[in-house]
Amino acid sequence: MDMLRLLRVECLKTKRTPFLLTHILVPLAISGLFLAYYSYSPWDFQGKVTAYFQGLACGLPIIIGLVCAMASEQEANAGRFQGMLATTNIKIKAYMSKLILLLLFSFGAIFLSIAIFSFGFRELLHEVDLSYSFYSMAACILFGSHVIFYMLHLFVSLQFGKGASIGLGIVEALLVALLLTGLGDRIWPFLPYGWSGHFVSLWILTSMGTDLTLLKTSIQTGIMACLGGILLTFALSCLWFWRWEGRASEN
Repeated sequence: MDMLRLLRVECLKTKRTPFLLTHILVPLAISGLFLAYYSYSPWDFQGKVTAYFQGLACGLPIIIGLVCAMASEQEANAGRFQGMLATTNIKIKAYMSKLILLLLFSFGAIFLSIAIFSFGFRELLHEVDLSYSFYSMAACILFGSHVIFYMLHLFVSLQFGKGASIGLGIVEALLVALLLTGLGDRIWPFLPYGWSGHFVSLWILTSMGTDLTLLKTSIQTGIMACLGGILLTFALSCLWFWRWEGRASEN
């Protein structure tokens, strides 16, 4: 019951902030821009789909950095984090409720963007080579690959401020793009910045009928690293927040 109450409180906190609007307008803008470009682009089908999903993978760290910064600053402005720190008996639940809210909004925003894109791509541009189930699974892959980013950015934004979170997001976006090149072929399974772009690209190849037997070991390693990284980061973030007493100065 405490968790449900805390989630309800977190939802109420977002009512007078651009938090919800950001999660609606950004997906609309991204999908609209890609569809507008693809309406006259000479790219082939696979190239268009790959570019869209890799573009999302590269852009998500910046968006995550921004929304985590917004969530942190809301707490700072409302009472210097006292809403999260005052109730020591449910302190971890307060942290988890904020993290869960961020993840729920992320899940909704990713699915909204991909739903708009897939509908426009299939129904308006008549690119019907892949089914809606393909796009749904791609959304799940992107979401799962970025869970660890939310825990990292929530830590950075609470501990160091909004500037650090947004700046880190920009650096991470560049790293995601870099690892999509040949430089990331061998190391991507071990780095969080390589998971989203490679997982979704491999899903596209699989759906297009490409045999990925030779990459089976890399894929399995990446999946295990992703799951293990999420669990380890969650445990460490809870331990950190349990000992955290607020930020000394606002940034």
